[in-house]
Parts: sequence; C-alpha cells; structure tokens
Amino acid sequence: MPTAERTPPSTAVKSTADRSTYPVDAVLSLGRDETSKLLRAMRSQQVLPPFCHPWGSGPAYRALLREQDALSLLDVPEGAVTDDLAQRVHVLSAFSSVVVLTPGHIDSTELLRAGAANVLPRHTPPRELAGRLTAERRWLAASAPRRGRRAPVLPRQVARPRQLSQQVLQDVLLSSVRPWCCHDLCLLLGTARAPVSRRALQARMVRLSERLMPYGLSVTSTVQWGRTVYTGIGALVLQQYFDV
Repeated sequence: MPTAERTPPSTAVKSTADRSTYPVDAVLSLGRDETSKLLRAMRSQQVLPPFCHPWGSGPAYRALLREQDALSLLDVPEGAVTDDLAQRVHVLSAFSSVVVLTPGHIDSTELLRAGAANVLPRHTPPRELAGRLTAERRWLAASAPRRGRRAPVLPRQVARPRQLSQQVLQDVLLSSVRPWCCHDLCLLLGTARAPVSRRALQARMVRLSERLMPYGLSVTSTVQWGRTVYTGIGALVLQQYFDV
C-alpha cells in the first residue's frame, strides 16, 4: 500500500450519514475493472457506493474501522488471485461483516468458515443481489447492540500520523478485537496481488512505536515460534535497573 495514500474526491468512501442510501459501507475489489462494471449494473438498485477500492485501500479500511457495524463487499472477479482468499476474508472480518461475490467455481464453504457473513455468485441478478445486501444490513442493525467493539481511544495530545498507511495501522491496532498475527497484517496492508513483506511491516511498527513512546505508549507484541503477534497499543512498560 502506498505510504502516503490520499482519498480523491471522486473516490471518497461514504460517511455514516449516507447509510440510508447505501447499505454497504465500502466495496473492496480484487479486480477493479470488472468490479466497476458490476457497480454500473447495480447503480439503479442504490445499495452499493458508486466507486470501488482496491484491496489494501487506506480510505476504505478507515471508513470500516469507524463503524461499529460496518458492512463490506469483497468482489472477486473471474481471473483474480484466489489462493489466499479465505485468509483475506478472515482478516477483513476482524473489523467488518463481509459479503463475498465470487465466480461460480469457488466453493463458499471455506469462505464462510473463514468469517464471511455471506457468499453470493457474481452472476446474481441485480435486484436479487440488492435484496440480499439489504437483508444483511437489516440483520446488522438488529444485532448491533450485541456487537461490542473497543473504541479507538488515545490521549488527546497524541497527534495523528501524517502518512495514511500509519494512520490505518494505528486504527487497526486500537480497534482490534483479537491479536493480529504478523502474517495477517502483511496480507491486510498489501495489494490484491501480494502482501507487504514482514520487514516492511516491522519497519512500520518501529516508526509507530517511536511516535508513541514520548506519550508513554507502545505497540504491544509477543514473539513465539518465529511469529510476531500484535495485541494493540498500551502503556509503555519501563524497566528500572539498580546497582547491587
């Protein structure tokens, strides 16, 4: 994901105030050209935002993280890379209910087990697809009081990172409902074709920790069996050494 991604006016993700117009908060795509065609076909149904975002989009992630009951649509066009599709669904479902649109040859069982709220064929007629997405939003609205998620809170004096990639990383760690494996974060912050490298992720974590340190905060993590697990942002534990 670019280190300083910005949201163009024409591709801004809809705000909470627009929810009555679009039940889906954000559309993420593994093949934007085909997804754009789908959005044009669905325009008259008024259930999807008019623009899609590539996997790894900072603006899309930030919009989903701000919602307590976010609903995302992950579109998987024919020819998209699907080897790690279940893992992508798994990481996205950590902060959003996910409806997946897939070609007919993809088995939905693994995606449902990975955390998808629903898996629908891409060739579903527009009217039927609109009805199913609206039904998903109704279910989320009814279950929202039971879907508690820790709200992102930092001391007011802590300035937001300037780079969008760092803002997204901070928000993900703050709103986490479960520990984040380094492999999941690499996939989440990468592109539709490839995850970011573990070295790049570690460098981002170091920069974020350096920015938080003056405020007594740090990224909390554990390392075991060659895997790093990040559990959020917490108070910095200071060790004092005394001469014996």
